[in-house]
Amino acid sequence: MMTRRQIVAGLAAAGGAAAQAPERPFDLLIRNGEVRDPGRGFRARADVGIREGRVAAIGPSLPAANARDVVDARGLYVTPGLVDLHTHVYFGGGSVPGIDADPVAARSGVTTWVDAGSFAHDNVAGFRRYIVDRSQVRVYGFVYLYPANRDPQADAVKYVRAAMRPTAEAVKANREMLLGVKVQIGANMNGRFSPEFLKIARELCDEHKLKLMVHVSDAPPEVPQIMEQMRAGDIITHSYTGHGTSLAEAAGKLKAGVAEARGRGVVFDLGHGLGSFNFAEARKCLDAGFPVDTISSDIYQRNIEGPVYDMPTTMSKLLYLGMSFDEVLARSTARPAKVIDRVEGMGTLQVGGPADVALLTIEDGQFQLVDSQRNAVTAKQRIACRLTICKGRRVQAPL
Repeated sequence: MMTRRQIVAGLAAAGGAAAQAPERPFDLLIRNGEVRDPGRGFRARADVGIREGRVAAIGPSLPAANARDVVDARGLYVTPGLVDLHTHVYFGGGSVPGIDADPVAARSGVTTWVDAGSFAHDNVAGFRRYIVDRSQVRVYGFVYLYPANRDPQADAVKYVRAAMRPTAEAVKANREMLLGVKVQIGANMNGRFSPEFLKIARELCDEHKLKLMVHVSDAPPEVPQIMEQMRAGDIITHSYTGHGTSLAEAAGKLKAGVAEARGRGVVFDLGHGLGSFNFAEARKCLDAGFPVDTISSDIYQRNIEGPVYDMPTTMSKLLYLGMSFDEVLARSTARPAKVIDRVEGMGTLQVGGPADVALLTIEDGQFQLVDSQRNAVTAKQRIACRLTICKGRRVQAPL
Protein backbone atom coordinates (compact mmCIF):
# COMPACT_ATOMS: atom_id res chain seq x y z
CA MET A 1 0.00 0.00 0.00
CA MET A 2 1.44 3.40 -1.01
CA THR A 3 1.85 6.01 1.68
CA ARG A 4 0.36 9.49 1.34
CA ARG A 5 3.86 10.89 0.71
CA GLN A 6 4.48 8.32 -2.06
CA ILE A 7 1.18 9.13 -3.74
CA VAL A 8 1.92 12.86 -3.81
CA ALA A 9 5.43 12.18 -5.11
CA GLY A 10 3.98 9.93 -7.82
CA LEU A 11 1.56 12.63 -8.88
CA ALA A 12 4.39 15.11 -9.29
CA ALA A 13 6.51 12.64 -11.24
CA ALA A 14 3.63 11.92 -13.62
CA GLY A 15 3.37 15.58 -14.56
CA GLY A 16 0.14 16.25 -12.72
CA ALA A 17 1.27 17.43 -9.31
CA ALA A 18 -1.46 17.45 -6.71
CA ALA A 19 -2.84 20.95 -6.64
CA GLN A 20 -3.51 22.67 -3.35
CA ALA A 21 -7.15 22.80 -2.33
CA PRO A 22 -8.64 25.84 -4.07
CA GLU A 23 -9.98 28.76 -2.12
CA ARG A 24 -13.25 28.42 -4.00
CA PRO A 25 -15.20 25.20 -3.55
CA PHE A 26 -15.04 22.34 -6.00
CA ASP A 27 -18.03 22.04 -8.28
CA LEU A 28 -17.63 18.29 -8.00
CA LEU A 29 -15.35 16.09 -5.91
CA ILE A 30 -14.73 12.41 -6.66
CA ARG A 31 -13.50 10.69 -3.50
CA ASN A 32 -11.93 7.37 -2.54
CA GLY A 33 -11.43 5.96 -6.04
CA GLU A 34 -8.38 4.52 -7.78
CA VAL A 35 -7.26 6.95 -10.45
CA ARG A 36 -6.07 5.09 -13.56
CA ASP A 37 -4.60 7.16 -16.37
CA PRO A 38 -2.53 4.99 -18.72
CA GLY A 39 -1.97 7.97 -21.00
CA ARG A 40 0.31 9.40 -18.29
CA GLY A 41 1.33 6.07 -16.79
CA PHE A 42 -0.35 7.10 -13.54
CA ARG A 43 -2.26 5.05 -11.00
CA ALA A 44 -2.94 5.86 -7.35
CA ARG A 45 -5.73 5.97 -4.81
CA ALA A 46 -6.63 9.65 -4.89
CA ASP A 47 -9.45 12.17 -4.98
CA VAL A 48 -10.22 14.30 -8.03
CA GLY A 49 -11.52 17.85 -7.61
CA ILE A 50 -13.30 19.53 -10.51
CA ARG A 51 -14.03 23.22 -11.00
CA GLU A 52 -15.39 25.08 -14.04
CA GLY A 53 -15.18 22.07 -16.29
CA ARG A 54 -11.54 21.28 -15.59
CA VAL A 55 -9.58 19.09 -13.21
CA ALA A 56 -8.59 21.44 -10.37
CA ALA A 57 -6.79 19.00 -8.08
CA ILE A 58 -5.71 15.38 -7.78
CA GLY A 59 -4.51 14.10 -4.45
CA PRO A 60 -5.29 12.16 -1.28
CA SER A 61 -7.99 13.38 1.09
CA LEU A 62 -9.04 16.53 -0.73
CA PRO A 63 -11.41 18.58 1.48
CA ALA A 64 -15.06 17.85 0.78
CA ALA A 65 -16.68 20.37 3.10
CA ASN A 66 -17.28 23.03 0.47
CA ALA A 67 -17.75 20.82 -2.59
CA ARG A 68 -21.08 21.43 -4.28
CA ASP A 69 -21.35 17.79 -5.37
CA VAL A 70 -19.51 14.78 -3.93
CA VAL A 71 -19.24 11.35 -5.56
CA ASP A 72 -18.04 8.39 -3.54
CA ALA A 73 -15.97 6.24 -5.93
CA ARG A 74 -14.90 3.68 -3.36
CA GLY A 75 -14.16 0.40 -5.13
CA LEU A 76 -14.21 2.07 -8.57
CA TYR A 77 -11.62 3.09 -11.13
CA VAL A 78 -11.59 6.82 -11.85
CA THR A 79 -10.45 7.03 -15.46
CA PRO A 80 -10.40 9.53 -18.30
CA GLY A 81 -13.71 9.62 -20.14
CA LEU A 82 -13.88 7.01 -22.88
CA VAL A 83 -13.24 8.15 -26.45
CA ASP A 84 -15.12 6.14 -29.10
CA LEU A 85 -13.42 6.76 -32.44
CA HIS A 86 -16.01 5.00 -34.63
CA THR A 87 -19.71 5.52 -33.93
CA HIS A 88 -22.87 6.63 -35.71
CA VAL A 89 -24.79 9.35 -33.90
CA TYR A 90 -26.31 11.23 -36.83
CA PHE A 91 -29.95 10.49 -37.66
CA GLY A 92 -30.14 11.82 -41.17
CA GLY A 93 -28.66 11.18 -44.55
CA GLY A 94 -27.00 7.76 -44.69
CA SER A 95 -28.05 4.13 -44.60
CA VAL A 96 -26.79 3.69 -41.01
CA PRO A 97 -29.39 4.77 -38.42
CA GLY A 98 -27.55 6.55 -35.63
CA ILE A 99 -28.08 6.34 -31.88
CA ASP A 100 -28.78 9.21 -29.50
CA ALA A 101 -25.39 9.90 -27.90
CA ASP A 102 -26.33 11.26 -24.48
CA PRO A 103 -28.42 8.37 -23.09
CA VAL A 104 -25.76 5.86 -24.12
CA ALA A 105 -22.98 8.10 -22.82
CA ALA A 106 -24.68 8.36 -19.44
CA ARG A 107 -24.51 4.60 -18.91
CA SER A 108 -21.28 3.77 -20.74
CA GLY A 109 -18.57 6.28 -19.74
CA VAL A 110 -18.13 7.68 -23.26
CA THR A 111 -17.48 11.42 -23.13
CA THR A 112 -16.27 11.80 -26.72
CA TRP A 113 -17.98 10.39 -29.79
CA VAL A 114 -16.72 10.38 -33.37
CA ASP A 115 -19.35 9.84 -36.04
CA ALA A 116 -17.64 7.84 -38.77
CA GLY A 117 -19.27 9.08 -41.94
CA SER A 118 -23.02 8.94 -41.30
CA PHE A 119 -23.33 12.17 -43.29
CA ALA A 120 -21.77 13.84 -46.33
CA HIS A 121 -20.98 17.47 -47.10
CA ASP A 122 -24.66 18.24 -47.74
CA ASN A 123 -25.57 17.34 -44.14
CA VAL A 124 -22.74 19.00 -42.20
CA ALA A 125 -24.97 21.87 -41.05
CA GLY A 126 -27.52 19.38 -39.70
CA PHE A 127 -24.79 17.42 -37.91
CA ARG A 128 -23.66 20.58 -36.16
CA ARG A 129 -27.11 21.95 -35.32
CA TYR A 130 -28.90 18.79 -34.24
CA ILE A 131 -26.08 16.62 -32.89
CA VAL A 132 -22.95 18.53 -31.89
CA ASP A 133 -24.63 21.63 -30.46
CA ARG A 134 -27.31 19.70 -28.55
CA SER A 135 -25.16 17.02 -26.94
CA GLN A 136 -23.92 17.05 -23.36
CA VAL A 137 -20.84 15.14 -24.54
CA ARG A 138 -18.18 15.99 -27.11
CA VAL A 139 -19.02 14.99 -30.69
CA TYR A 140 -16.79 15.04 -33.76
CA GLY A 141 -17.14 13.49 -37.18
CA PHE A 142 -15.61 12.21 -40.38
CA VAL A 143 -17.57 13.42 -43.40
CA TYR A 144 -18.43 10.73 -45.95
CA LEU A 145 -16.75 11.00 -49.34
CA TYR A 146 -19.98 11.69 -51.25
CA PRO A 147 -23.73 12.17 -50.59
CA ALA A 148 -25.88 9.08 -50.31
CA ASN A 149 -28.33 9.95 -53.10
CA ARG A 150 -26.11 8.69 -55.93
CA ASP A 151 -28.15 7.62 -58.97
CA PRO A 152 -27.15 3.99 -59.67
CA GLN A 153 -27.67 4.64 -63.38
CA ALA A 154 -25.29 7.63 -63.45
CA ASP A 155 -21.53 7.53 -63.93
CA ALA A 156 -20.42 6.66 -60.40
CA VAL A 157 -16.84 7.87 -60.71
CA LYS A 158 -17.90 11.24 -62.13
CA TYR A 159 -20.44 11.60 -59.31
CA VAL A 160 -17.85 10.97 -56.60
CA ARG A 161 -15.28 13.21 -58.27
CA ALA A 162 -17.87 15.99 -58.40
CA ALA A 163 -18.19 15.72 -54.62
CA MET A 164 -14.48 16.20 -53.96
CA ARG A 165 -14.45 19.99 -53.81
CA PRO A 166 -17.55 20.49 -51.59
CA THR A 167 -16.36 17.68 -49.31
CA ALA A 168 -12.97 19.32 -48.82
CA GLU A 169 -14.55 22.74 -48.31
CA ALA A 170 -16.92 21.33 -45.68
CA VAL A 171 -14.08 19.81 -43.67
CA LYS A 172 -11.87 22.89 -43.88
CA ALA A 173 -14.72 25.20 -42.85
CA ASN A 174 -15.57 23.04 -39.83
CA ARG A 175 -12.21 21.79 -38.62
CA GLU A 176 -13.12 22.21 -34.95
CA MET A 177 -15.63 19.35 -35.31
CA LEU A 178 -14.72 17.52 -38.54
CA LEU A 179 -11.60 15.33 -38.50
CA GLY A 180 -11.36 14.22 -42.10
CA VAL A 181 -12.96 12.01 -44.76
CA LYS A 182 -14.45 8.50 -44.49
CA VAL A 183 -14.80 6.01 -47.33
CA GLN A 184 -16.14 2.45 -47.43
CA ILE A 185 -14.00 0.04 -49.42
CA GLY A 186 -14.89 -3.53 -50.35
CA ALA A 187 -16.77 -5.63 -52.85
CA ASN A 188 -19.85 -5.60 -50.61
CA MET A 189 -19.77 -1.83 -50.12
CA ASN A 190 -18.90 -0.03 -53.35
CA GLY A 191 -18.39 -3.07 -55.53
CA ARG A 192 -16.15 -2.71 -58.56
CA PHE A 193 -15.83 1.02 -57.90
CA SER A 194 -14.03 0.53 -54.58
CA PRO A 195 -10.45 0.80 -55.91
CA GLU A 196 -11.30 3.97 -57.85
CA PHE A 197 -13.16 5.52 -54.91
CA LEU A 198 -10.16 4.82 -52.67
CA LYS A 199 -7.88 6.58 -55.16
CA ILE A 200 -10.25 9.56 -55.25
CA ALA A 201 -10.29 9.72 -51.45
CA ARG A 202 -6.50 9.54 -51.39
CA GLU A 203 -6.21 12.34 -53.93
CA LEU A 204 -8.66 14.49 -51.98
CA CYS A 205 -6.93 14.00 -48.63
CA ASP A 206 -3.45 14.52 -50.08
CA GLU A 207 -4.44 17.76 -51.77
CA HIS A 208 -6.14 19.21 -48.70
CA LYS A 209 -4.00 17.55 -45.98
CA LEU A 210 -6.91 15.68 -44.38
CA LYS A 211 -7.08 12.46 -42.39
CA LEU A 212 -8.63 9.50 -44.19
CA MET A 213 -10.64 6.78 -42.44
CA VAL A 214 -11.08 3.64 -44.53
CA HIS A 215 -13.72 1.00 -43.79
CA VAL A 216 -12.48 -2.42 -44.95
CA SER A 217 -14.65 -5.48 -45.47
CA ASP A 218 -14.84 -7.91 -48.41
CA ALA A 219 -12.12 -8.11 -51.05
CA PRO A 220 -11.39 -6.89 -53.65
CA PRO A 221 -9.47 -4.68 -53.32
CA GLU A 222 -6.95 -6.84 -51.49
CA VAL A 223 -5.19 -5.75 -48.31
CA PRO A 224 -1.83 -4.82 -49.95
CA GLN A 225 -3.65 -2.55 -52.43
CA ILE A 226 -5.40 -0.77 -49.56
CA MET A 227 -2.29 -0.45 -47.39
CA GLU A 228 -0.26 1.23 -50.12
CA GLN A 229 -2.85 4.04 -50.23
CA MET A 230 -2.63 4.79 -46.50
CA ARG A 231 -0.55 7.63 -45.06
CA ALA A 232 0.63 8.57 -41.57
CA GLY A 233 -2.35 9.60 -39.44
CA ASP A 234 -4.92 7.77 -41.59
CA ILE A 235 -7.15 5.16 -39.96
CA ILE A 236 -8.04 1.63 -40.98
CA THR A 237 -11.26 0.69 -39.20
CA HIS A 238 -12.67 -2.87 -38.77
CA SER A 239 -9.15 -4.21 -38.19
CA TYR A 240 -10.40 -7.51 -36.74
CA THR A 241 -13.01 -8.23 -39.38
CA GLY A 242 -13.40 -11.83 -40.42
CA HIS A 243 -14.08 -10.75 -44.00
CA GLY A 244 -11.83 -10.88 -47.05
CA THR A 245 -9.80 -7.84 -46.05
CA SER A 246 -8.72 -9.42 -42.75
CA LEU A 247 -5.23 -8.32 -41.80
CA ALA A 248 -3.88 -11.84 -41.22
CA GLU A 249 -3.63 -14.91 -43.44
CA ALA A 250 -5.44 -18.10 -42.47
CA ALA A 251 -2.17 -19.45 -41.03
CA GLY A 252 -1.84 -16.37 -38.82
CA LYS A 253 0.87 -14.38 -40.61
CA LEU A 254 0.14 -10.71 -41.24
CA LYS A 255 -0.65 -9.88 -44.85
CA ALA A 256 1.78 -7.88 -46.96
CA GLY A 257 1.88 -4.18 -46.21
CA VAL A 258 0.12 -4.28 -42.82
CA ALA A 259 3.14 -4.01 -40.53
CA GLU A 260 4.72 -1.49 -42.90
CA ALA A 261 1.61 0.69 -42.77
CA ARG A 262 1.71 0.79 -38.98
CA GLY A 263 5.42 1.55 -39.17
CA ARG A 264 4.75 4.72 -41.13
CA GLY A 265 2.02 5.89 -38.74
CA VAL A 266 -1.27 4.40 -39.95
CA VAL A 267 -3.73 3.88 -37.08
CA PHE A 268 -5.54 0.52 -36.85
CA ASP A 269 -8.96 0.84 -35.19
CA LEU A 270 -11.25 -1.93 -33.97
CA GLY A 271 -14.68 -0.73 -35.22
CA HIS A 272 -16.76 -3.65 -33.86
CA GLY A 273 -20.11 -3.00 -35.53
CA LEU A 274 -22.77 -5.44 -36.66
CA GLY A 275 -20.45 -7.43 -38.92
CA SER A 276 -16.85 -6.42 -38.36
CA PHE A 277 -15.42 -8.04 -35.22
CA ASN A 278 -14.46 -11.70 -35.08
CA PHE A 279 -12.88 -13.41 -32.07
CA ALA A 280 -10.81 -15.82 -34.17
CA GLU A 281 -9.47 -13.03 -36.37
CA ALA A 282 -8.64 -10.94 -33.30
CA ARG A 283 -6.71 -13.85 -31.80
CA LYS A 284 -4.73 -14.34 -35.00
CA CYS A 285 -3.71 -10.70 -35.07
CA LEU A 286 -2.88 -10.61 -31.37
CA ASP A 287 -0.81 -13.80 -31.68
CA ALA A 288 1.01 -12.13 -34.58
CA GLY A 289 1.88 -9.24 -32.27
CA PHE A 290 -0.65 -6.88 -33.84
CA PRO A 291 -2.98 -5.32 -31.26
CA VAL A 292 -5.29 -2.59 -32.50
CA ASP A 293 -4.21 0.98 -31.76
CA THR A 294 -7.71 2.12 -30.80
CA ILE A 295 -10.83 0.35 -29.54
CA SER A 296 -14.15 1.57 -30.93
CA SER A 297 -17.69 0.24 -30.95
CA ASP A 298 -19.14 1.25 -34.36
CA ILE A 299 -22.42 1.52 -32.47
CA TYR A 300 -25.70 2.31 -34.23
CA GLN A 301 -29.36 1.34 -33.99
CA ARG A 302 -28.94 -2.10 -35.54
CA ASN A 303 -26.36 -3.31 -33.03
CA ILE A 304 -27.07 -1.42 -29.80
CA GLU A 305 -29.18 -4.37 -28.59
CA GLY A 306 -26.38 -6.76 -29.57
CA PRO A 307 -23.75 -7.73 -30.30
CA VAL A 308 -22.19 -4.34 -29.56
CA TYR A 309 -24.35 -2.88 -26.75
CA ASP A 310 -21.81 -0.22 -25.75
CA MET A 311 -18.15 0.69 -25.37
CA PRO A 312 -17.53 -1.15 -22.05
CA THR A 313 -18.85 -4.38 -23.62
CA THR A 314 -16.51 -3.90 -26.57
CA MET A 315 -13.59 -3.24 -24.22
CA SER A 316 -14.49 -6.38 -22.27
CA LYS A 317 -13.93 -8.48 -25.39
CA LEU A 318 -10.33 -7.28 -25.63
CA LEU A 319 -9.91 -7.93 -21.91
CA TYR A 320 -11.14 -11.48 -22.53
CA LEU A 321 -8.63 -11.86 -25.37
CA GLY A 322 -5.75 -11.15 -23.00
CA MET A 323 -5.15 -7.42 -22.97
CA SER A 324 -4.61 -5.94 -19.52
CA PHE A 325 -7.08 -3.37 -18.19
CA ASP A 326 -4.53 -0.59 -18.66
CA GLU A 327 -3.87 -1.69 -22.26
CA VAL A 328 -7.59 -1.68 -23.00
CA LEU A 329 -8.05 1.65 -21.26
CA ALA A 330 -5.20 3.35 -23.15
CA ARG A 331 -6.75 2.26 -26.45
CA SER A 332 -10.10 3.68 -25.33
CA THR A 333 -8.86 7.05 -24.01
CA ALA A 334 -5.45 8.57 -24.73
CA ARG A 335 -4.78 6.91 -28.07
CA PRO A 336 -8.04 7.83 -29.83
CA ALA A 337 -7.84 11.29 -28.24
CA LYS A 338 -4.48 11.74 -29.96
CA VAL A 339 -6.13 10.92 -33.30
CA ILE A 340 -8.80 13.58 -32.66
CA ASP A 341 -6.29 16.18 -31.45
CA ARG A 342 -8.80 18.96 -30.80
CA VAL A 343 -8.81 19.46 -27.00
CA GLU A 344 -5.56 19.67 -25.06
CA GLY A 345 -5.46 17.02 -22.36
CA MET A 346 -8.35 14.96 -23.74
CA GLY A 347 -7.97 11.29 -22.94
CA THR A 348 -6.02 11.87 -19.73
CA LEU A 349 -6.71 13.04 -16.18
CA GLN A 350 -4.37 15.84 -15.19
CA VAL A 351 -4.60 19.09 -13.31
CA GLY A 352 -5.74 21.81 -15.71
CA GLY A 353 -7.08 19.30 -18.21
CA PRO A 354 -10.71 18.75 -19.24
CA ALA A 355 -12.89 17.13 -16.58
CA ASP A 356 -14.06 14.22 -18.73
CA VAL A 357 -14.25 11.25 -16.37
CA ALA A 358 -15.61 7.71 -16.30
CA LEU A 359 -16.17 5.72 -13.14
CA LEU A 360 -15.57 2.12 -14.13
CA THR A 361 -15.54 -1.24 -12.42
CA ILE A 362 -14.43 -4.75 -13.37
CA GLU A 363 -17.11 -7.25 -12.45
CA ASP A 364 -16.32 -10.91 -11.77
CA GLY A 365 -18.68 -13.69 -12.84
CA GLN A 366 -19.74 -15.59 -15.95
CA PHE A 367 -20.53 -13.25 -18.83
CA GLN A 368 -21.45 -14.17 -22.38
CA LEU A 369 -19.74 -12.05 -25.04
CA VAL A 370 -20.71 -12.36 -28.71
CA ASP A 371 -18.84 -11.31 -31.84
CA SER A 372 -20.34 -10.08 -35.10
CA GLN A 373 -20.74 -13.59 -36.50
CA ARG A 374 -22.61 -14.60 -33.29
CA ASN A 375 -19.73 -16.68 -31.95
CA ALA A 376 -20.13 -16.67 -28.16
CA VAL A 377 -17.53 -16.95 -25.41
CA THR A 378 -17.84 -16.92 -21.64
CA ALA A 379 -15.71 -14.32 -19.91
CA LYS A 380 -14.84 -14.29 -16.21
CA GLN A 381 -14.71 -10.49 -16.11
CA ARG A 382 -16.41 -7.57 -17.75
CA ILE A 383 -15.98 -3.81 -17.63
CA ALA A 384 -18.97 -1.73 -16.55
CA CYS A 385 -19.61 1.97 -16.00
CA ARG A 386 -21.13 3.53 -12.91
CA LEU A 387 -21.02 7.25 -13.79
CA THR A 388 -20.09 9.50 -16.71
CA ILE A 389 -18.85 13.08 -16.23
CA CYS A 390 -18.21 15.36 -19.22
CA LYS A 391 -16.97 18.94 -19.04
CA GLY A 392 -17.24 18.70 -15.24
CA ARG A 393 -20.91 17.69 -15.16
CA ARG A 394 -22.72 14.41 -14.66
CA VAL A 395 -24.09 13.23 -17.99
CA GLN A 396 -27.83 12.77 -17.63
CA ALA A 397 -29.99 10.52 -19.76
CA PRO A 398 -32.78 12.75 -21.13
CA LEU A 399 -36.25 11.89 -19.85
